[in-house]
Amino acid sequence: MEHGRDDHSWRISTVAGSMIDIVFADAATPECRVAGVPAAARAVHAVARAFPDGDVRCTIRAEPSWMPSATCRAECARLAPHLPLALENDGVGDASPLRLRLDGAALVLAAATLPRGTSFETVIAAGATATPRPRAALRQASRAIVFATGKPGDGLVSRFVNRPISQRISRVLLRIPGITPLHATFGNAILGLAMALCLLLGGKTGLLAGAVLFQAASILDGVDGEMARATFGTSDRGAMLDSLVDALTNLSFIMGVTINLGLAGDRSACTAGTAGLVMLASGLFLIGRRAKASGQPVNFDVIKVHFRKRRSRVMQWLIWFTMRDFFAAAGALLILFDLTPQALFAFATVTTGWLIVTVTVLLRTSRRRHPWTNDGERRYSGRPSA
Repeated sequence: MEHGRDDHSWRISTVAGSMIDIVFADAATPECRVAGVPAAARAVHAVARAFPDGDVRCTIRAEPSWMPSATCRAECARLAPHLPLALENDGVGDASPLRLRLDGAALVLAAATLPRGTSFETVIAAGATATPRPRAALRQASRAIVFATGKPGDGLVSRFVNRPISQRISRVLLRIPGITPLHATFGNAILGLAMALCLLLGGKTGLLAGAVLFQAASILDGVDGEMARATFGTSDRGAMLDSLVDALTNLSFIMGVTINLGLAGDRSACTAGTAGLVMLASGLFLIGRRAKASGQPVNFDVIKVHFRKRRSRVMQWLIWFTMRDFFAAAGALLILFDLTPQALFAFATVTTGWLIVTVTVLLRTSRRRHPWTNDGERRYSGRPSA
């Protein structure tokens, strides 16, 4: 039976202050991991968002063989800490006009696929219609959730190359119990260390391997943020750690390439790389210090955020060409095409201009209370960058 909007609105208002039953078809479905979170916990989260005052009581029901796992209970408590909740294995429960019965899989799918800005009351209403294939619905929801972890500010390389690959990696990792965004961050750090060792110890072959690993690190950089956003696990600590790993990887790449060419006897390229490295490190230090002084987690987005307020096509292209995803891809390609000295000279030239712009922006914004915006509004979300 299809319900119109008015019917759903009436049912939602009726249930406020009474009961919601979230029903799953079998014992396994509420435990299915949907982008890293049990389906039962995602359904509870949707209800908690629709009723933020906690003026309903919610019961998750499945067939008698269901024994809620510790992970399922913990995730329900994390995602809906203020919602009165019971987990029952008595099937569909007793029918009552005061109870709104929702299909768990349909509710999770609606929360994942309805357009951004859709009211959570509408999400709840969509869950009132049972889905005939709950497992397929949960797989579709998982894909939609991971796909939505892309960021509007992604650069060109990230949007068309890195992000599709990193999201596939995230989908695989989110199926593994116990894997967290922190593991992805540490994995990226290990990849950066392997890159540095190849550049420092491998000669020409190591130079090529290091270039490939640098691009791989740029791709993997998106995974921790995607996992955090998919599981509602973003944090200032994660943002800071991710930013530090990114900065150290970038500096290690330039240092490794510079030393590699220096050992090969190319002094002019080595000098250019050293100059660029010093300027990059100096600029990152100044930006990181500004973020810390502003009470923000350590990050290096101040210049990008500042110029994004100046909406123009030229400015947007300049931002894209100075973002890490483009820097990593361009550097790797130049090395693979045996243009490493030219890459270091180009890097030193671009970094000189970048440092001048960075210092200018920091000086101009130093008088403002919150230097990243014109009106004092903080715009950094605290999420891991990707």
